[in-house]
Amino acid sequence: MNKSAYANLWSFFNEYLPGYYSRNDVLKSDILFRFLEGDEISESNMEWIKEEYGDDVLRIRQECQRLDTLFFTESLQAFYDQLIRNRP
Repeated sequence: MNKSAYANLWSFFNEYLPGYYSRNDVLKSDILFRFLEGDEISESNMEWIKEEYGDDVLRIRQECQRLDTLFFTESLQAFYDQLIRNRP
């Protein structure tokens, strides 16, 4: 995994995704991605993942991909909206 590219993608989301800091789906994606990467997550998040997805890593990956696609689409729309608003 190219973590630098993924970090750049999330920087784009941070800049342009409406409501970035208050969205539950952003938090969900972060938790699931950290789980996939083997990063530390809280016990309560681990329990939630096991309840929601069991051991189905493919479903977890698909959910991350679905959410990131949604975030990219919304962020790109906001980017172009801002570009058009700021045209001379």
